Amino acid sequence: MSLHVFVGPTLAARDVLTAVPEAILHPPIAHGDLLRLDPEPGDMVVIIDGYFHQVASVRHKEILQTLARRVTVIGCSSLGALRAAELVPYGMVGNGVVFEMYRAGAIDADDEVAVVHGEAPEYRKFGMPLVSLRHAVAMAQQDGAVSAPEGAGLVAACRGLPYSARSWRAVEAVLSRDDPEHAGAVRRLRGYLAQHPEHADVKAADAIDTLKRLAELGARRSVCDEGWIDSPRWRNRLLHEWHAEFAGSWVDGIHVSDRAVMQYQQIYRNDLAQRWSTFALRGIRDGAELRAADVPDGGLEAAVLAVAAAYGVDDSRLTPEQRAEWLTPQEADGLESDAAVLRVLVRSYSPPRGILDLIVAEPELVTDQAARVAVAESFVVNAEVVSWAPKNGLAYLRHSVLRDHLAARWGSDDERSLTAAARDRGFVSLVEAVEAVRPFFLRHHLSMAVATPAARLEELT
Repeated sequence: MSLHVFVGPTLAARDVLTAVPEAILHPPIAHGDLLRLDPEPGDMVVIIDGYFHQVASVRHKEILQTLARRVTVIGCSSLGALRAAELVPYGMVGNGVVFEMYRAGAIDADDEVAVVHGEAPEYRKFGMPLVSLRHAVAMAQQDGAVSAPEGAGLVAACRGLPYSARSWRAVEAVLSRDDPEHAGAVRRLRGYLAQHPEHADVKAADAIDTLKRLAELGARRSVCDEGWIDSPRWRNRLLHEWHAEFAGSWVDGIHVSDRAVMQYQQIYRNDLAQRWSTFALRGIRDGAELRAADVPDGGLEAAVLAVAAAYGVDDSRLTPEQRAEWLTPQEADGLESDAAVLRVLVRSYSPPRGILDLIVAEPELVTDQAARVAVAESFVVNAEVVSWAPKNGLAYLRHSVLRDHLAARWGSDDERSLTAAARDRGFVSLVEAVEAVRPFFLRHHLSMAVATPAARLEELT
């Protein structure tokens, strides 16, 4: 079993490793991290801290996907406590005071646990989370150090500040301005915490308690009803897209996603159009709700034509507008009826799980080491070029330049034939293909970019 801990700034790395020396440490969790990590069944993931403002938060379905793989997921202290309170019915385990506050509804906002902090590895804290003050006030009231009205004033003053501005000094300033009668409560509360430091940082206390009780907490997962796992309803298209976007492997310290490799292959692999055609026809045949007796034995194309006919699609029913949309003028004039229908079906096919279905059907395309290295090299080139000047960023590459690159690569010139070529490779449109080639373009032009970087990039952007 591997133990993965997402942490910072609630605890320092040394504190985690003191409690559980075998822990594999990760930065605060963000969207995609669990899918990128891809823990094995039997592993344990502890979520303490997570990003939520400058970086997209970990999505609930990412945690569900991890739970469905029989991985134990425990949350506490910060974003982990919030997600655990939301996902307890599905087997995520929560622990600690903050988790109980969320579960009971005493707090419900993500800014309760938010705090501004510095970069790794120190994650130095530059403020005070509201939940820590809230807990300290509750303990101080219980012991008679502050009154109930004073406690309410302290919490209200802190809650009224943006999470990025919360500090003892800021709370005292607000009270001095708006509620001077209770301004002295700040000093009394801080004096109380000096005598009772165990109440000063509830998030850290929860995290330490969680790490010391992992075996006990992990056993709670086994009592959860896991009937939801086999339901297809929660696995939506977005989850499949995220899986393709974040799952992958590392190439010389650079994470290369399966999605990026497949898009590279869609653009640059010579046999991709034939592969997509076979993939699409199989998807249409296998996805049809027809009796076996209704599907002829004449091969894949015959089976697909039978499926199309059963749903009322044949050459005679293709409107002029549809033919113009899906076929080039040469194809519209020259293809026989069955071939025209097959061409339209292949180009309009949309896999149920998007690009993930193509990845699963053609695994050798995403495990192709040469393609993975090419994608990693593209990322390196992009970073190097933008370091010359911000205006060299990928977003500034002109659509027309990328379009011309695809036209040269695929041997298509006019708009309709280029759109058809994009669809023959699994892209929904030419616009999608242009955006897909954007990350890889500069690598293919590295030699001329290095020769005269400023002049050449001025032409491209």
